[in-house]
Amino acid sequence: MAICDTCGRDNQNLYKFCLGCGAELNAGPAVADAGDTLRSDPTPYPKRVEEPSASHSNGDIDDYDLRDRRDSLAHIQPIPGLAPSLQEAANASRPSSARLCPSCGNVVPSEFAFCGACGSRLEAQRHVDTTRNELTPSSDSHGSTAGQLVLIRPDGTEGGVHPLAEGENVIGRGLGSLFDADGYLSPRHAELVLNAAGLVVRDTGSLNGVFVKLVGEEELHDGDVFRIGQELLRFDEIQQPVPLDDGTDVMGSPNPGYWGRLALIVGRDQDGSAFPLFGDSVTLGRERGDILFPEDGYVSGQHARVELRDGRFYLCDLDSSNGTFVRVRGERAVKAGGSILMGQQLFRISY
Repeated sequence: MAICDTCGRDNQNLYKFCLGCGAELNAGPAVADAGDTLRSDPTPYPKRVEEPSASHSNGDIDDYDLRDRRDSLAHIQPIPGLAPSLQEAANASRPSSARLCPSCGNVVPSEFAFCGACGSRLEAQRHVDTTRNELTPSSDSHGSTAGQLVLIRPDGTEGGVHPLAEGENVIGRGLGSLFDADGYLSPRHAELVLNAAGLVVRDTGSLNGVFVKLVGEEELHDGDVFRIGQELLRFDEIQQPVPLDDGTDVMGSPNPGYWGRLALIVGRDQDGSAFPLFGDSVTLGRERGDILFPEDGYVSGQHARVELRDGRFYLCDLDSSNGTFVRVRGERAVKAGGSILMGQQLFRISY
């Protein structure tokens, strides 16, 4: 047992923060069971699976490693996959008197005010509905709850929920327990407007953007940003050079037919490698395609495709395991059941 130096409460050795007062616990000598590997990583989230999942013939990985790399938008943490079977197992093992931490998903006894894994204070307004054995939001102070954001935890199970009232809902760091610990969120990150016509998400000038999961294909425009796995890419259209007003031609390397390029975003206003686009289409993947990311286990063998068709550009997801996410420009409608990525967290829209 680990005894809190602040309040004297006994805590299990696996906790890093006191369940009673939230103070950081002094790490004692760790004891591992046979076959276990001790982790020195301070993040409470699980490491990603190094072996390919048996359910995917191409070796795609569905778990995500939420490493705290805050140096640039290009290293937002990986997107978790959906795993209903894991959710059922978690529900079956959760005591009826316990609740889930909305920040990290750790199971916390209902009588404690702090999470032992991440130290977050648990909001009193969130309570356990024992008839459904899942976290249930209370009504929003500005009106009745018309929908909710459902957090998808790193292991693919459902975590906490954030209620959505009819009308405008502001999302940002400091505006809800699900968002307080996410340093990638801006203080006023997005607005979600919910009414009888559906839900519209607006990016309110956030630093790192709002991403919506692509369904099928959609048209790409110059400057659009999208994400596959951990790779953040910007599409730039390449047009034929136009002479200056005085008739002088612009010099450049010979263009064999490039119509666009994909630039890796590695930081704020910083690009890394760039990949030229030519022919009718270019395929992106981990193992097969024209542009490969062999070190990114969250990219499928064949993940996405960029096409030139009738003078227009299209981005298509190739049934990837972890999806393709497109950054919202201005505002965008999201259907019930759709997924949005804000900061380092993935949410499912429910209304």
